[in-house]
Amino acid sequence: MKIGFSKIFISFLISFLFVLIYFTPKSYGISNNTVNKIEARYKNVYSISAFFYQKEIIPGYSQNMAFKGRFYYERNNHNGKAWGMAWVYEYPFHKRQVLKNSRLYIVNNKIKKVTVVNVGRERGGFPPNVVKVIGNLTKYFSVKNISKNSVLGEIVLKLKPIAMQRAKKIYIGFDEKSLKIKSLKIITHQGQIINFRYKNVKFNGHINGRIFNIHFPSSYSIIKE
Repeated sequence: MKIGFSKIFISFLISFLFVLIYFTPKSYGISNNTVNKIEARYKNVYSISAFFYQKEIIPGYSQNMAFKGRFYYERNNHNGKAWGMAWVYEYPFHKRQVLKNSRLYIVNNKIKKVTVVNVGRERGGFPPNVVKVIGNLTKYFSVKNISKNSVLGEIVLKLKPIAMQRAKKIYIGFDEKSLKIKSLKIITHQGQIINFRYKNVKFNGHINGRIFNIHFPSSYSIIKE
């Protein structure tokens, strides 16, 4: 799978992005209404902003990759029909990724290059819209376990994609009171582990529309994947 799509797949499961999820298992019955509460909470979300930290562990590589920056999501007119996501990377380099109109634009101002990845509406059973996914968890995932990390104040869902995807297992941690996403852990079939941790998560706040601007100088080289 190409690197560009790898990055957007990671971000979908919000990137929100981060250290390993450590928790002391305390299982809940899947029959309870925890998942229903999470789905209902995210169906009313029309914008998200958050700081993220992302860490990737790749089999065969001696060094792990770490990134940090800010994530933005917004759907227009609160109707969910038009939406966009953006990742503004601050470390280890400055870069911007914007997902808009089913295309991911990776803009690197340093080398004046734009990589465009056509992600389509849905690929591998996973739509490129994080709020749609979390608002319909049981449509895309089988909930294998619900546990609680009392130290971090998180409810952690262990998920398995219903349709074949790059991800083998997914763990999403939510704040036990606000249900805002706090952590994400993805384990791929290839053995790659991607961890995210989110801070300062804000729902339904104002986001400057320029964050989703996909215009760039004509002098930039464009690579389509």
